[in-house]
Amino acid sequence: MYNFDFATRVEYVDTDKMGVMHNSRYFLFFEKGRTETMRHIGIGYKEIESKGIFMPLVEQYARYFLPAYYDELLIVRTCIKELPMAKIQFYYDVIRSENGKEIVLCSGYNSLAFVNIETKKPLRCPKWVLDKLQPLIDSK
Repeated sequence: MYNFDFATRVEYVDTDKMGVMHNSRYFLFFEKGRTETMRHIGIGYKEIESKGIFMPLVEQYARYFLPAYYDELLIVRTCIKELPMAKIQFYYDVIRSENGKEIVLCSGYNSLAFVNIETKKPLRCPKWVLDKLQPLIDSK
């Protein structure tokens, strides 16, 4: 299992008139967390696409526990629990730190497939991606 934490702030555009973050924005936070996690591992979307692969979203879920508010600094914890096959699954916790304690505001997951850009057909996870993920998942 591999975890990566990414800090992000709730901006005005993320909130309603009461200063509460809109539920749909959590999916944007998931995407930011996933993108930064992949970049940290060394598997950036630019590189993946340059090798002829798209990664479309095929499934997404969120469960909300507590609201987030305008200007809060939150942590998006992204987790990869297992090596991918034809798709990769990411798990998320959106966390507020309060008095040294972590409070989970929202949890969720999403799955992305590996697809050949030209044929639009599903692929197995490329070996070079597995080679980067294997030591990270095995070591935790």
